[in-house]
Amino acid sequence: MALEATLPWPPSVNHYWAARGNARYLSPRARAWREEASWRLRAARNGRGRITREVAVFVFAYPPDRRKRDLDNILKAILDALVHGGVLKDDWQVAEIHLIRRRPEPGGRVELVLEEIDP
Repeated sequence: MALEATLPWPPSVNHYWAARGNARYLSPRARAWREEASWRLRAARNGRGRITREVAVFVFAYPPDRRKRDLDNILKAILDALVHGGVLKDDWQVAEIHLIRRRPEPGGRVELVLEEIDP
């Protein structure tokens, strides 16, 4: 089974967590993004259940502008959304990650493709 989805540009790991004292939690921006991404992933599942096997994840990242940014900083949000959106049971199922930066687009977006890996 392959799954394809378009997600909004995620917050970087630098903006994903917030802290109050010693407690860490999802920032309001990260929580809002995760909810939007999860909704889109549930729609892309089209009623299918969770993937139970290992997967390869292909991420085509279209940044919102030309600023230099560490591409790997968006992975945490994407992998968490796959679990929160019911696509995967746990992100340990991700056996391969292919992360590719594309041309900037206003607002940014992420094209996501998941493919199950044969055992």
